[in-house]
Amino acid sequence: MKQVLVFDIDDTLILHTNERINHYNHPNRNTYLKDLIEELKSDKVYIYTNGTYGHGKAVVDNLYLPVNGIFARDNIPFMKPLIQSFDYVGRRISEEVQGDSEYYFFDDQLDNLKTAKEKGWKTIWISPHFTMNYSFVDYSFPNIYQALVVFIIQKELIKRE
Repeated sequence: MKQVLVFDIDDTLILHTNERINHYNHPNRNTYLKDLIEELKSDKVYIYTNGTYGHGKAVVDNLYLPVNGIFARDNIPFMKPLIQSFDYVGRRISEEVQGDSEYYFFDDQLDNLKTAKEKGWKTIWISPHFTMNYSFVDYSFPNIYQALVVFIIQKELIKRE
């Protein structure tokens, strides 16, 4: 099964991070986030934001993120958390990823995660309140770095079996 990573930007990749750098306005010389995403060796990586495409592109460029596409409010017909938005994004991704795929959706907004879960996506909540439990949240972490490290370790353990 192919692995597809789908990341929200604001308050997922940026706010709840270790260094709290303003990634909107300047390039970051720290490539740790990029390195973690690459180490996961996922089949595809996407950004899915309610911000503009330009905003998403600027953050991706400033963080040197290896993404296959950006879904933003000015290039998709519906915004999160509407089910139509997830339907559209899922269809667009499935056009690029042939065969069975498992979607891992990283977001800080519970409404978005609830809809993603309804679509059958794996949900990862990035929040300082990560210890709270919700039936539609598969995994929760205080920041994106810890989430990615855990997924890398899990992938390594599965590979060794």
